[in-house]
Amino acid sequence: MAAKIFIDTDIGSNVDDAFALAMAAKLPDAEIIGVTTVGSMVAIRAQLARKVLTAAGKRGVPVSAGCGQGLIEPPSRHFPEQAPVLDEVDKLFFPPANGVDFLRDAIKRHPGELVVLTLGAMTNIALALRTEPAICRLIRKLVIMAGTEALHYAETNIRSDPEAAHIVFNSGIPFVIVPKDITQHAVMPDALTDKLSKSDLPLCKILWEMTKIWLQTTGATAPILNDPLALVIAVYPDIAKLERVRVEVELHGVHTRGYTVVTPEPTGPGWVVRAVDWDRFWQIVELAIFS
Repeated sequence: MAAKIFIDTDIGSNVDDAFALAMAAKLPDAEIIGVTTVGSMVAIRAQLARKVLTAAGKRGVPVSAGCGQGLIEPPSRHFPEQAPVLDEVDKLFFPPANGVDFLRDAIKRHPGELVVLTLGAMTNIALALRTEPAICRLIRKLVIMAGTEALHYAETNIRSDPEAAHIVFNSGIPFVIVPKDITQHAVMPDALTDKLSKSDLPLCKILWEMTKIWLQTTGATAPILNDPLALVIAVYPDIAKLERVRVEVELHGVHTRGYTVVTPEPTGPGWVVRAVDWDRFWQIVELAIFS
């Protein structure tokens, strides 16, 4: 049976969100129940999500715009760098601005079944929990691409809303955290990057267009598939070696706000990814993107 996945994403900045959405749409063992966007310019991000899903043959997946700022952080004016890929037809999609309600309702429609995949700040899920705390018992699992353990800096998805992360990690919902310590190794091999650039498939064309913008913006030489790794772990959990942990978020430090403290704990509420079967991961990536 396909895993029921709800994806909460800040697509439009790092290109890995687009790859994760595309793969979720193409993997036979995943069923996307819905998508919400988070961060700045959430309507534009929702248009980008719908464009990728449409190219992947999943135009019918509902997409809603979520919260556009952190719980106490000031609103960001950051404009999604990949927005130029949107054409006039894409801009005719006016996403519902009910992301938190949509997420909460999806959880209640699929009690005990839904894997919620967070690929950005955790504002939407934190607000859903605040408005209806009982849904914490209805979520099968959270898979969270966020945080660091040994890199000693505040990773973007946590730093963007530390309070939301604190709420989620202490909600009692089982979670798997996929930290930057692991995802930084998910650098797309040259052979796959070259194959993507030369493909005539509609999905590959839009992914390559977004990748080129990201490469030009960052100066990087290849995509880093942080979010696709979290997606694959959500669908195929046996691909990763996990350790049970507790995760705490620094909320007050002047220089350390947003840091994550990951502590091994045999009865902790979640798990951290320690190792990945990389050969299998890249096989899954290739199958999903080029099928």
